[in-house]
Amino acid sequence: KRYSGNQYKSDIKKEVKKLGKEKLLKIYYDMLIIREFESMLNSIKTQGSYGGIEYNHLGPAHLSIGQEAAAVGQCIPLAIEDFIFGSHRSHGEVLAKCFSAIDELEENELLKIMKSYMDGACLKVVEKEHKGNIKSLAQDFVLYGVLAEIFGRANGFNKGLGGSMHVFFAPLGSMPNNAIVGGAADISVGAALFKRINRKPGMVICNIGDGSMGCGPVWEAIMLAAMDQYRTLWDKDIGGAPPILFNFFNNFYGMGGQTSGETMGYKILARVGAGV
Repeated sequence: KRYSGNQYKSDIKKEVKKLGKEKLLKIYYDMLIIREFESMLNSIKTQGSYGGIEYNHLGPAHLSIGQEAAAVGQCIPLAIEDFIFGSHRSHGEVLAKCFSAIDELEENELLKIMKSYMDGACLKVVEKEHKGNIKSLAQDFVLYGVLAEIFGRANGFNKGLGGSMHVFFAPLGSMPNNAIVGGAADISVGAALFKRINRKPGMVICNIGDGSMGCGPVWEAIMLAAMDQYRTLWDKDIGGAPPILFNFFNNFYGMGGQTSGETMGYKILARVGAGV
């Protein structure tokens, strides 16, 4: 029997009333940007060019085409204090979190971040060709910084040393991604526990795939986040369990094997969450 507890049961009219047309257009716009970004990488990787510009990318390109709604949907309600951690397939989440933060921050705050990051090296490149307001400049800044990082360039957000699977931008709440399958789970719980113990605002989202459920550290992280001690031994003013959400991107495969009915010990991934 299918688990239906978290099924989406609304409709567009209700969403327009709740969020407004402008917010829904922003959600759609962010999704389109992420889809085009990933499609561009796919074109460069498979054909050696994009839009008539040739480029030979020798590094990895683990894409998230088709997962744009999950990336943008999780980030739209987040605040600047909220963190996301990701996997080897997290370009979309990085962009979505940064876009969400850009929407929230004031222009002077965005300028301060862009000017101070790596002494403004990334900003100097982007602002040469930019025409528009500070918010759109910040979006171009993020797109350029992420792409330069994927291509291993010095102006990348991590000076090209992290590459595709380790790109992140901490000033806007996008924390380090992890090339190890499920590797972000324990780190995310640690970050959430730090927030709780130190009474810091915000929550943490751990983005990993369905294949990671075959990794022991992921189960360890889930159990650590759900321990009874937070409720029974800690003072109530601490706030209870670490503020973390495990967000599993269920694309039905882990490497070359189907996770449901083949390589894992579950049939419906959502049932795992229902039992914790």
